[in-house]
Amino acid sequence: MDKKKKKFKLSGVAIFNIIVGLMTAILLVYFIVSDGGIIDLLKSDEAIIWWLLVVGVLVYDSSVVVDAVVTYIFIGAQYPKVRFIDALKISCVGVFFSAITPSNTGGQPMQLYLMSKMNISVGFGSACMTQKFIVYQFVTMAFSIIAIITNFDLFSSAFTSFWSTAFVIIGFLVQLGVTALFLVVSFSEKLTGKLLGLIIKILRKFKVKNSDKKIAKLTREFRMFLDSNRLLMQNKKRVAVIYGLVAVQVLLILSVPYVVYLSFDIPAIASASGQPVGSWYEFVCIQSFVLFTSNLIPLPGASGGAEAAFALYFANFFLGRTKPAIVAWRFMTYYGAIIMTAPFSYYTKGHKEHAKKIDEEVNAVTEDNKELKHQT
Repeated sequence: MDKKKKKFKLSGVAIFNIIVGLMTAILLVYFIVSDGGIIDLLKSDEAIIWWLLVVGVLVYDSSVVVDAVVTYIFIGAQYPKVRFIDALKISCVGVFFSAITPSNTGGQPMQLYLMSKMNISVGFGSACMTQKFIVYQFVTMAFSIIAIITNFDLFSSAFTSFWSTAFVIIGFLVQLGVTALFLVVSFSEKLTGKLLGLIIKILRKFKVKNSDKKIAKLTREFRMFLDSNRLLMQNKKRVAVIYGLVAVQVLLILSVPYVVYLSFDIPAIASASGQPVGSWYEFVCIQSFVLFTSNLIPLPGASGGAEAAFALYFANFFLGRTKPAIVAWRFMTYYGAIIMTAPFSYYTKGHKEHAKKIDEEVNAVTEDNKELKHQT
């Protein structure tokens, strides 16, 4: 008797990824072949300083290395035997999965899985990644506020319509809100306890499957998370070094558009035509606007939003070469980053089986607790 062939089905996640991939490909093709795109630039007599494009890639890659140093310092607070190469793997895994998932949501879970393979506890690893995220958010928020204060004219240039104004303001408020939420979760045991209690009530009220296991796992990780936070924050010197390193990391990321600007030789072109020449500081300020604005788009790599924000703020500086600039910038900070870090995804092989193993361990602990309560 012939075995029935399994029907091929596409999951909702796969369909979503296909749609996003098509959107990204269409955008890329548009910036390459449309009027004023890369093909037109290559056909023209205008110079491109190719070695500066390589420098742009190295500038962004350096930010990933700095991120690895920060990760290494955080983990070393409790696991001094962890090597720097392990921290680099963790950072690269974070970059890759953040880039290919909506709103960067896939990076941290995969980092936690990789850390668990290195025998780093889930609670401590989660605290490390959360604290690193908070420091990053604080630093980028600080850069954004300084940029708005010192270059408000550049910032206000985006307020050309209701939609562009809403896009910018909501993006800034969302970044502020996310930072505040993570601060509360990290440092207010009382409020975080109430949040945990609310989650437990919801799980029980709606009779979620295996709710006892989930509650046991949440409670355990909550306790470990708070304890690890205290450990990470008690060394003030370490915290100061981390803030300094993250400031360097953010500056490297914000500097990439300026390298693109130089690589197209636009300062010389602007000077020759009597147009104002953009400075490195202006570009850093503008790119900080681009970052917090594009973060509003809940798609992998903020596809569409990142390009729109870049065009919104930088169009006046690139003198008709905005489309090629967008492609160069996105390659350095997004497409190239995916290519560079994709090999590190190998280290997350078997993450589904590992998740099942953790659930089994939690289940065993829960059953033991039930048995102990029954005996007493």
